[in-house]
Amino acid sequence: MTSVENPDRSPPEGWIDPRTVLSRHGLRPKDSFGQCFLIAPHVVKAIVGAVAARSDETVVEIGTGTGTLARCLAPQARRVVAIERDRDLVHALEADGLPPNVELREADAAAFDYGEVYAAGPTSVVGNLPYQITGKLLRALTEDLRWRCAVVMVQQEVAKRIAASPGDDDWGALSVFVQAGCAVERVCTASPGCFHPAPRVVSAVVRLVPRAVPLAVEDDAFRRVVHALFAARRKTLRNGLAPLVGRDRAAAVCEVAGVDPGVRPETLAIVDLARLTAAVQAQARAQSQSQG
Repeated sequence: MTSVENPDRSPPEGWIDPRTVLSRHGLRPKDSFGQCFLIAPHVVKAIVGAVAARSDETVVEIGTGTGTLARCLAPQARRVVAIERDRDLVHALEADGLPPNVELREADAAAFDYGEVYAAGPTSVVGNLPYQITGKLLRALTEDLRWRCAVVMVQQEVAKRIAASPGDDDWGALSVFVQAGCAVERVCTASPGCFHPAPRVVSAVVRLVPRAVPLAVEDDAFRRVVHALFAARRKTLRNGLAPLVGRDRAAAVCEVAGVDPGVRPETLAIVDLARLTAAVQAQARAQSQSQG
């Protein structure tokens, strides 16, 4: 992952320091909303570059805050849909005005109907995801991949999990579910000093691009197998599969999937997990037929 501690620090086009907006309207960051405003122009520039918005597409910004990133994206995109749930910030943005192609939506990003925007044409997604609902927002994004790319800021620990490889300590269910449908690129890191107020964690930006062909279909069966195996990540695959198929059938399921029953789940690639899911389903069908 690229560091942005010593980059070109010239501000991007459209840059306005969030502290200026907050001060002008007598506002302060709200702990209840988990607000940490990005005040480092070089990080904003890295995000804008990673999105590389196209002139024919809409960029959806999750949590626009003081509108800084929306203003920097506006010159490149056809439209920016800026989502913000803090009514005080919405009123401030309405008072200050935004570029004409920025559409402000007062809404909760975790409950927003992204499909309505996707259906209108080419779309990219960007956002500094609130730490307390990062998982929920990632789930919303990866369940509907009708976007060209998503560039998101998350805690560095979450970014490591998203971008991990089989066998890594950080490889787990989140890695599998994101990477099953998306290629992951690490963009940059951002120290606490890049934010107002400064959080207690290092943040990181990752870029997600939907795969032309998913490595696995994330249905209920796949999720059930992945969750069961990573709940027993340090055990052998034979033991990890036992709650799903019974210990006496686990080795046979592994043989059908072409996977060694003695390996640990944490070493499995997504294609291995997909084959195991198919084998588990086949075993369940066979058992049902024999009982019928």
